[in-house]
Amino acid sequence: MMKEPPARHDTPPAAAPDRQLLAGQIAYYRARAAEYDAWWFRTGRFDRGAANNAAWRADVAIVERAVVDMLAATRPSGVLELACGTGLFTRHLAPRADHVTAIDAAPEVIAINRRRVAAPNVRYVEADLFEWQPQQQYDCVFMSFWLSHVPPARFASFWKTVRRALAPGGFAYLVDSAHDPTSTAANHPTPDRDAGVVTRKLDDGREFRVVKVFHEPAPLAASLEALGFTARIGKTPRYFIYGDVRATG
Repeated sequence: MMKEPPARHDTPPAAAPDRQLLAGQIAYYRARAAEYDAWWFRTGRFDRGAANNAAWRADVAIVERAVVDMLAATRPSGVLELACGTGLFTRHLAPRADHVTAIDAAPEVIAINRRRVAAPNVRYVEADLFEWQPQQQYDCVFMSFWLSHVPPARFASFWKTVRRALAPGGFAYLVDSAHDPTSTAANHPTPDRDAGVVTRKLDDGREFRVVKVFHEPAPLAASLEALGFTARIGKTPRYFIYGDVRATG
């Protein structure tokens, strides 16, 4: 696994007060690595009953099919996956691209991802995405359940990084959380749609505060348009938003 050194970046001064929060966010996902997949597969504390679980799985099928169809239509040679996590989407990217660079700040989730995907065309990089800068360009920059963890004060600088990572004619693709109280664990506090920060609990009872911005398709597209992107963002019936983002100039 490659570990890249921090790079200089253009995070605005207003973002400085969130550094402790973001450090805690990384600590949370490192500690949560072994239990992360329970969320996706609706087991343990994330089992919200037959009806909610069925709705979740139906929405999962929608976004997974959308990602597979996007890859089939665009056939990207190089894909950059931001916050690759345990490989829930890396497993779809790797067979459909020539090479994938998968980045995450948590070595524990990278280890799980590597075992799950086991693909020679995936290069793993351990790096804090608020410090990292791209060293090459890619046809597709993919992110699943990452944009919601970018604080509003860092939104513009984050998308500058995405723009630098995109090859001419390239595009970004995102999958993320819509606001639904049954998305999270049964013993989590109901997430506030507008707070921007939520409390998350591990199986052992430890609690962490993490950034969680629940984007809606239209306002998100408008924010991206103001930064020089066009976005086509859809929404599943309950749980997810998803779509592509392209630079306009």
